[in-house]
Order: sequence, then structure tokens, then C-alpha cells
Amino acid sequence: MDLFAWLAFGCYLLAFFIVSLFAAAYLKRSDFMPYHGQAVGRPWAEIDPRMQVLLMALIRVVGAGWIALAGAGAMLAWLIFFGGHLALPQLLAFQLFCLVATLPPVLVASGVRRRTGARTPVPAGAAVVLLSVIGFVLALLSLPQ
Repeated sequence: MDLFAWLAFGCYLLAFFIVSLFAAAYLKRSDFMPYHGQAVGRPWAEIDPRMQVLLMALIRVVGAGWIALAGAGAMLAWLIFFGGHLALPQLLAFQLFCLVATLPPVLVASGVRRRTGARTPVPAGAAVVLLSVIGFVLALLSLPQ
């Protein structure tokens, strides 16, 4: 593997590591994130107990989904870069997977921020998307001409 491929792999791995940090934060919660409270304009203690149950279930589902995304993304990156599958069709499919999985949460967080003023983690989510795009460009540069 050349330097561009190593850098591309590193970008993808860092992106999925950030996703796994989000997942861990969501899975460890016993109440909603501070920006959730900002968005709804109430502290956790003022949320109806039945609504708390529903919100915690949704938060845990999101966390579990992000763990699955991070694991699948890291495994796919490993297969592409170290399994002999570094070719344009595989890279395109992988990048599409990355964008479909990481761009919607950024757009949703951005919309919540815009509509409520809550300090959602848009910059961190955007960094994940950007890392995948940089990884894709670097991977393209590593392909044989």
C-alpha cells in the first residue's frame, strides 16, 4: 500500500472512531444529552416519566446503531485496503455507504440547531463526513493510473 492509501485508511478509521465515541456517549447516558435539553427547553427532571422511557430507548437505539456503523465501516475499510479490493467500484460503494450513514445525522443536528438554538454537535458530525471525503480523495489518488 502506498502513502495515499495509508492516509485514506487512517481518515476512514478516525471517522469511525469519532462515530464510536458518539455511540459510547449515547449508550452510557441515563438522561438526554445537554443539547437535547436545550432543544426542548426543559431539564430532564421536568420531562414526563413515560416520555423519559421513550427518549432513553431512542437514545440507546441511536447509540447501538452508531456502534454497528462504526464496526461495519472499520471492517469494510479493512477489507478494501488490506483485502485486495482497492478498486474504483468498491471505493465508490464504500464512500456512498459512508455518506448515507454520516450525512443525515449532521443535517438533522443542523436543523435542530437552526430551529431551536440548541448547541448540537454539528462540527463533530461534519468532521466525520469531511474525514470520509478526504479518505475517498486520498484513496482515489492511490489507485493505479
